[in-house]
Amino acid sequence: MIQDILQVVVLLIRTSLAAVLIAAGAAKLADISSFATTLVGLGLPARRGQLLRGLAFIIPLLEVGLGLALVSGLWPVVVNSAVFVLLGSFSIVVIIALRRKLHVACRCFGTLSDSQFSGKGLARSLLLTVLAGVNLWIGITYLPRFDGSAWAIILLVAGFLLFAVAAAQAAKTLALLKERTAL
Repeated sequence: MIQDILQVVVLLIRTSLAAVLIAAGAAKLADISSFATTLVGLGLPARRGQLLRGLAFIIPLLEVGLGLALVSGLWPVVVNSAVFVLLGSFSIVVIIALRRKLHVACRCFGTLSDSQFSGKGLARSLLLTVLAGVNLWIGITYLPRFDGSAWAIILLVAGFLLFAVAAAQAAKTLALLKERTAL
């Protein structure tokens, strides 16, 4: 009974974290330049163009990759640990931005978000970090197993890939709408 409940909880946490990571990463990939601007606003030197472009590409790619890995169930301890470290790092960045009182647009979700770093954003980031920690702890402590065929996992990952494409397209559409209304 407890094992069944834990499996459902882990599945809900994993798919929720995967959806957030994939949406955020895909939206950033759709508008890398605005995410690069956020990185500069956070203190990354603009004169280091290659590093800036590399990070602006690698971070969202890592988010999408980890989101897909979460859904696939492959290497759960490694993936869950990486997700926890990534989301914890994002929380630290938000805390630093708030402490320094930086007035930088938070492009945490690409053009899907257009706000400054705030307490609300910190709360969201900390919640995601706590969920990732719970997911990691349950995964290490109980090692829940999902018995699904390889085809079911492939279809699930494919569905999340389609979600990534939709999130990227939504981010591009919003960017175009904002650009047109600004003219």
